[in-house]
Amino acid sequence: MTSQDENVVIITGIPFNLSLARLKLVLYSYDVTPLSMRVEREQNDDDSTSSKSVIACMSSASDVLILLKRGALNCTVAGKERSIKVGLFTEESGVKEKNDNEKTLEESSKADSESDSEQEKNSQEGNHSELLRCVHCLRLTDEYMNGTKLKATFSRFGQIDQVLVSMERKFAVVKFQNDNDAYNALKTGVTIDVGKNTRILSLSLTLDLPLKDYNNIEKTVRSQQSSIFCTRIPTHSFNYDAINKTFIDFGPIIRIELHQSQRQPYALVDFKNPQSARKVMSCSDIFTPFGTVVVDWNNRETNDIRKMILNERRQKVKPSGAVTNRNYRGKNDRPSTSNSQHRTGRRNNRSKPTSRASSTASEPPMQANMQGLRRDNRGRPMSPPPGNSSEDQSHIRKQIYCRNIPEAFYNRNILMTHFARCGQVEKLYLSTSESKFAIVTFCEQSVAETVVKRGLSLPGAEKPLVIRWSNNAYTKQSSPSKSASAYGNDREPFHLQSVHNSDRTIIVSRLGAKMRTEKLQNYFLNKRRSGGGKILSMQQLPDGIFIVFEDPSVQKSVLQREKHEVDRKELKVFSKTEPKQLEDRFIIMGIAENPDMTILEMFLENCDKYQNTPNSYEKIGRSQLLVIYDFRTCGNVERIRIQVDGKTLESQKLLTRPIFQTDCLKVVDLKEETSNNFIELFFSNVQRSGGKDVTFVDRQVAGSQAFVFFADCNVVDRIVARSLLGKLEVDGQKVQVSHCYNYLQIVSQLNNPPPYVPPTQPSSPSQATKEIPNLMTINLGQNFRIITTSKLFEELKTKFKVKFLVLESERSVTLEGDENEVELGADLIVTLSSEIVSVVFGATMNELKRDFVRFCLEHPSRAENFREKCQAAFNANLIIASVEQGHTKEVLLLFHSSGGAGAQQIETVVNSLIYLRRFSCEMKHVKQAGKKWSEVVFGLFQQGILVISKQGTTNLLSLSDPTSAQEKLRKCLKEFTTVKKEIVRTSELERVLFTIKYFNSSTCKLQRCGSDLQIEGTQHDLEFAKPAVLKFVENLKIQTMNVKEAHLQKILQSSVGVDFLKKSQNKHKIVILKCTTDGKKIPVDQKKKVSTKKKAPPTPSQQKAEKPHLVVYEGKLKTNKNVSVKVIEGNIVTFPCDAIVNTSNEDIKLGQSGGISARILKNGGSSIQDEMNKLLRTIGGVLFQGDAVVTGSGNLPCKKLIHTCGPSWKTQPTANSTKYLKSCVVMCLKRAEKSTFTSIAIPLISCDAVSGGDATVCSQLIMDTISEYFAETQASTLNQVNLVPTLKTMEQLTDTVRKFTNQTVFSCYGSIPPKLPRSVRHIPSKFEIGAHKLSVEILVGDITGQKCDVMITSTKNFEGAIINAIAQKVDISFKKELSDSLLRMRNPNVKIATTDAYSLPCKHLLHLNIAAKINEDVVTVKEALLRANFFGAKSIAIPAFGGSRLTGKQCAELTAESIKNFLEVISQPSIGKIYVVLFNTSFVDDYKSAFANFTIAASSASTSSMSVDGGQTSSSTNNKPSPETIEKLIFCGRESAHNHLAIQELVVYKTNLVTSKRIENDLLMNLGETEKLLKLVEVHHDVEIQLNVNKYVGQAVITGLRADVDAAYEVVFSTLHQLDKELTNMKFVQWKYCDICGNDVAFPLKSNYLLETNFQIYQDIGEKNQNGEMFLNSTSLKVEKKSVETIELLLALKDNQLAALQTVDFSNMILKSSGITLPIFRELVGSPRDAISLPREWDDMNGSDVKQVPLQPLSVEYTQTLSMFNACGLPGGSTIYKISRLQNSTLYKQFHVQRSKVERKLRGSPNIKVIRRLFHGTSEDSVNSILTNGFDRSHAGNGAYGRGVYFATKSSYSHDYAIPAANGHRYMFLVDVVTGEYWQGRRDTTAIPIKAGSNEAYDCVVDIMAAPNIFVVFKDSSAYALYLLEYS
Repeated sequence: MTSQDENVVIITGIPFNLSLARLKLVLYSYDVTPLSMRVEREQNDDDSTSSKSVIACMSSASDVLILLKRGALNCTVAGKERSIKVGLFTEESGVKEKNDNEKTLEESSKADSESDSEQEKNSQEGNHSELLRCVHCLRLTDEYMNGTKLKATFSRFGQIDQVLVSMERKFAVVKFQNDNDAYNALKTGVTIDVGKNTRILSLSLTLDLPLKDYNNIEKTVRSQQSSIFCTRIPTHSFNYDAINKTFIDFGPIIRIELHQSQRQPYALVDFKNPQSARKVMSCSDIFTPFGTVVVDWNNRETNDIRKMILNERRQKVKPSGAVTNRNYRGKNDRPSTSNSQHRTGRRNNRSKPTSRASSTASEPPMQANMQGLRRDNRGRPMSPPPGNSSEDQSHIRKQIYCRNIPEAFYNRNILMTHFARCGQVEKLYLSTSESKFAIVTFCEQSVAETVVKRGLSLPGAEKPLVIRWSNNAYTKQSSPSKSASAYGNDREPFHLQSVHNSDRTIIVSRLGAKMRTEKLQNYFLNKRRSGGGKILSMQQLPDGIFIVFEDPSVQKSVLQREKHEVDRKELKVFSKTEPKQLEDRFIIMGIAENPDMTILEMFLENCDKYQNTPNSYEKIGRSQLLVIYDFRTCGNVERIRIQVDGKTLESQKLLTRPIFQTDCLKVVDLKEETSNNFIELFFSNVQRSGGKDVTFVDRQVAGSQAFVFFADCNVVDRIVARSLLGKLEVDGQKVQVSHCYNYLQIVSQLNNPPPYVPPTQPSSPSQATKEIPNLMTINLGQNFRIITTSKLFEELKTKFKVKFLVLESERSVTLEGDENEVELGADLIVTLSSEIVSVVFGATMNELKRDFVRFCLEHPSRAENFREKCQAAFNANLIIASVEQGHTKEVLLLFHSSGGAGAQQIETVVNSLIYLRRFSCEMKHVKQAGKKWSEVVFGLFQQGILVISKQGTTNLLSLSDPTSAQEKLRKCLKEFTTVKKEIVRTSELERVLFTIKYFNSSTCKLQRCGSDLQIEGTQHDLEFAKPAVLKFVENLKIQTMNVKEAHLQKILQSSVGVDFLKKSQNKHKIVILKCTTDGKKIPVDQKKKVSTKKKAPPTPSQQKAEKPHLVVYEGKLKTNKNVSVKVIEGNIVTFPCDAIVNTSNEDIKLGQSGGISARILKNGGSSIQDEMNKLLRTIGGVLFQGDAVVTGSGNLPCKKLIHTCGPSWKTQPTANSTKYLKSCVVMCLKRAEKSTFTSIAIPLISCDAVSGGDATVCSQLIMDTISEYFAETQASTLNQVNLVPTLKTMEQLTDTVRKFTNQTVFSCYGSIPPKLPRSVRHIPSKFEIGAHKLSVEILVGDITGQKCDVMITSTKNFEGAIINAIAQKVDISFKKELSDSLLRMRNPNVKIATTDAYSLPCKHLLHLNIAAKINEDVVTVKEALLRANFFGAKSIAIPAFGGSRLTGKQCAELTAESIKNFLEVISQPSIGKIYVVLFNTSFVDDYKSAFANFTIAASSASTSSMSVDGGQTSSSTNNKPSPETIEKLIFCGRESAHNHLAIQELVVYKTNLVTSKRIENDLLMNLGETEKLLKLVEVHHDVEIQLNVNKYVGQAVITGLRADVDAAYEVVFSTLHQLDKELTNMKFVQWKYCDICGNDVAFPLKSNYLLETNFQIYQDIGEKNQNGEMFLNSTSLKVEKKSVETIELLLALKDNQLAALQTVDFSNMILKSSGITLPIFRELVGSPRDAISLPREWDDMNGSDVKQVPLQPLSVEYTQTLSMFNACGLPGGSTIYKISRLQNSTLYKQFHVQRSKVERKLRGSPNIKVIRRLFHGTSEDSVNSILTNGFDRSHAGNGAYGRGVYFATKSSYSHDYAIPAANGHRYMFLVDVVTGEYWQGRRDTTAIPIKAGSNEAYDCVVDIMAAPNIFVVFKDSSAYALYLLEYS
């Protein structure tokens, strides 16, 4: 007789796409019945056809014989005949699988039970295979990280094959030859010597792997480990708060465990993320308020993770249920065995054939064969061993397998926290493979059983976790009489109880269907939006999202907000109370549906040692019972619950769970028409119902009952208690209320009815004898349609002789007929249902088409049409699939797992059925169409066409071509898109401009039409906009301000004043207009008219070229001379330096406020923002005002970016903004210095429209902070601070920087000028100066190609690109001639040189040395024009003077001013044309603007003006044009207060611009020469000059606007300097002429100097004029622009004789004028005694005034001079580069006169030294000025002993003032100083002190009267520089 265990066959060669359901159908066709089947293995054949093997357990031995006789079975797959083989399942065919299963189960059982090293030893004592012969060693010292040493240490245990040492991970592996040796080493233990102590190594057995794999395992361990060990904690700080504060900055902490050890206490800290733990371990020291603690990895966690990884490598674990089914997808797709058990459970009350008794009375045999059980000696399977002890299976009963874990929860610590709430967890393993799962071992078996049976839901997760036993051996132990669904719909999944206090929790309700958990989480994390903060957990509850905050104050902040809104959806937020466990009741689960209450009561009494009887019972489900005791007599019932849990009653195993307070109230007997809103309002009313804070109302059964949820659990108790006193009435209907403890169970029953409907049970024995039809109903749920429409279902109908009743409304199939046939058919349908895969539809489709599918399924008629088309397409592609609507309104795709087509292929088929058409349309037009548009769209909806309009596009989706529908919509929109214009009449321009600027209209466009207002929009828009505009215009307020003062006039006409008015109108939101005397109204922000002519596209070079960075100003800090401060014009983002400062906001988001941050994001890339986001999390989520952080620079040229948050001047007090701004600057400098940077670029922080800072205030604060910082940090690594303002704030910042620095460089673009273009191009700009018959024409190109008489070039020290270009173009000898010309003039300060023209298209070449100083360069250019006129040139060509170093505006002003000064002297020049040749077009507009306002102040009464060709302005000789005079200002705003504030600010601004400067000079006492000059300056510069002169001091105070005062100051100063030269010249040379009467008459002062200067020029270039004549005006000195004193500069004779004299003939020494010739002659002044002879050691001056002669190093003069420096303290070790003798004949003569004067005064005092030889140290920049002009005290500051020039007796003292140049060289002068009589100096001394009781003055002042070290002189001629020392 064949036993049942032998009824197993193996079927091979099965095609992969043949499902188990079809295989069963094949077996049925051969009259055999399989009880269970499972797929054994899958393989790929060589011919690429996939096949699989199936093991089948047959119902009887006869079925096995039938199959074995056939040997092969035929089946049809995809229209082809296939043959499959059948054989008996023997040990040979399944031995491999058996061994693998046995081995896997055995190893899993052991590996999972290891909790610590002791358990590991015990578990491995009985079984250590040959693979575990390797020992893993930790805690090794550096000494033992050596293979040889370790081998010697472990060799005492046995022979060693190999020792692997990992220096990277600090571990070693010792591989023994015998596994017993390895085990002995582990059992015995190994110690090593560490100094005087010993250390026990941490050992464990491991697999035999290469070193690379060991390293990877350790790397994986560290990546998962999130727990650390902490020790050396003082006793007083050994608490949770102290340790939490220490480690909370590294990341969120889940748990802290404190352990009191005998040696010293220690703590275990578990972080939420492994990254936080790694961050802690990366720190070298952890500093705390109580000292430095020691941290290390938690070794226990390390070992657990390592063991799990090794077990996974050994086992390749695949946890599963009783039957492995790779297509198992969810609750609807149960494995076939489970379904078998369902069926068996439903049939066990019916009579059954004997042949099937064994299969119904016990576990299905297939299940036994799948477990890898024991076999006898003949290879036959045996029954499970009956005597499995609890010790062998204890760990299996505690271990569960978990999958479907959301990505957000796939973290060891997070899962450990959630499972620990269910019960104590022994260990947790987290898989690192692609199939993510977890294995959890609980300490108690009951906890594991409860979790497996009840399930577990994670907060916020869409689906519950899939949980099974981790080993099949325990599944086998479960009772076969109890089906797997014993607790199917009656069980409730775990919904974790809160472990937090209610002061940190909230509940959020009224969430929309589309509300995403991630969006809600980010909202409540955002403090600004919600008041929220850090969140500990979020959990999905039936009534909303339950949120637990970390800080209790956050909950208060959230609740205090009046409104919470996300996606325009208002949320309701309540404080959620913590539910308390009820002590008088608990729930019993698994109880019979109709239990015997007497037996139950006695059972419960027996479980209580006090024999208490329950008060009442309440059934809350089919198998759940609520038991309630009297707390007063029984007390806490927890003891009873524990005793009941796990016991058996009436052959049913009972489980229990405690009851917590519920927040759900069950309300029954409601009216059907009562709405949910009414119920919510009623139960929120404390007075009516006693309720409060309703969060959710659910009406599962319409009209009968409702479930009401509350935020407070106590409210439910209060309402129930109130109902006991008297019934509640809701909407006039008396209702009953009660606690609801099983809401989820009720919802589950309503949504998922049981899959089987049991047949009617016989009520009596008599009825049982009647014939009962065999019925079986299968509820298919969402699989109903795909199964009933499949071809397989049709085959079933024809195959089985049963009736199939298909009920679509119930989604079920009922089978009626023969019992066996019904059972087999139902089994096949259930098997087919289990193979249906359900996925969310639309993963590969766009969002629009997914919405269309949802749109089709929502309506029955559309759904039917859609399914028909889909089914036709599926059938055509041989696909079994269906598209269904899910419970949560999501679309599901159902398809057969073995159908051959995947989800992507099926979605492609559906995608091809849907038409999508789109066209562009503005959403505002759609809104305008309004009702008509809605009607058209609704009509299309009814036709099955979906219309979606968003983002300017309308999309049409349909199952047919929607072209006609598209035309309907276009026609509808056309009526609302026609634009019209309408005029609003108004007589005031200011009202028009204000309305255009500030009237908000989103539908209409406003623009100016003359003095009226034009509105443009559709007719619909105009109907609403026009009345609103008229009302807006009428309500505007207008105020005027008269402009009378000259200062205010000038301010308003200047660009600075206009900028101020623009800022004022933007600040106060007003409009300001300037009203001129002729009635014109000019807006202050009116832009110049730009030509509408299209410009040529830029060349590639122009596109790529970026504007260079302009150094507007550079200077050294006065507080720290090592630090240079530059003002830069240009883009700060591209500025080359070490660090760039970015003004950011608090959340450091780039690009939000535009400006610098937007340019950084554009140029630097998104990587900067990514780094900032990471940095933001480390600083608490906010960058506070005044702080700064450092990030990388991305693609920018700098090394790092420093982000700082500046103050907001608009929203906080000025004092706060001031301190925050200073803090920003200091923090930026500190961050840069910490990174050892040398340069930094800083913008004008918080001076923009967003922050509202004033440029003047901010620049003052920034410079003040920088100056203070570097004064305190003298040795800073930073040596260059670059300030990069905007163009609007450039002037204010530059003025401020001047106050804090000593200027070194001014306005230099760069050292390399641009290349010259090849050809000259004409610009249509020609200016005529009618009165002078002179025209100016602007050209662009190469000046060397312009044809003219005289060509003038601009150079720097006669070098540069233009000189090189000319040399390349003509001849190399050109440079030699230029050099010879310079040598011949013998003047180092020469400004003009003349050379031949060579092959250039001109007659003469003049080369100018431009110093980039406007006032000096104007004189130089004017001299060049006079020389060109002297040559008789008719046309000249000039460049942009200083173009490589000056701005376009400065170059243009320099050129125009020079031409004016030239024409003021020469009214009728020979020059008729001036060609201004520019190297590119960038300066053209500046030159046009400069010559457009060109005016000349001529010597005659007539004036000249210029006109542009083609313009309306003509030359005039009678009326002098003047700028338009502003009569008044008009202010227009919505409020009068705004206008008044703007007027007040303008008055204050004007007052602040007025300033004064003082000039002190002895020449001012010469009233005859200076008084007239000062009056002319007053008139010309609109300033007031007050002259204070007495016999001791000459002073002048200049008062006016800042710019005018500066200009007037420069004019007066330069003129006084010129006067000094003229007076000195008069002392030595006197020119005379012989009048008609023969008398010698001396020329006046200026004429005398003019003749001497011309005579010097004649000696240099006079021979080039053939006539030998020279115009005396050719060297007339410019006083200042627009000067009118040119009469004084003309040559005048005594008493104005021959005032019309024009020229002098130096060759014949005669004057020529109007036919009159007079002889002239030159006399040296002074007696022979006073004659001044130059020193004999001087070299020949060769006609030059200045000469610098280097001394030969070995000469006597060199040696003597150097010894003087050394003797007086020159620092030892100094390197001497050069000593030069200084020869300046003019300064030497002035010094000689002063010395003689003092010598005569002190002739009677022989003991007083008249001359002393002293030292003077200076910077490189001042050397040339001293060489040429001597020591100038006007540039000196107020020193400690007065405002004069300082000299020292010691060279060591002067060394400190010799500032090193860029190359490190220093400069010091040896000077002869007239000291004479001296007096004690003081800081306030500004002039030479007068002797007491005398009118005589001292000669100088000193520091110490007794032994002076410092001498200060106040006369420039009192000192003469003898030698210059250059050293380092």
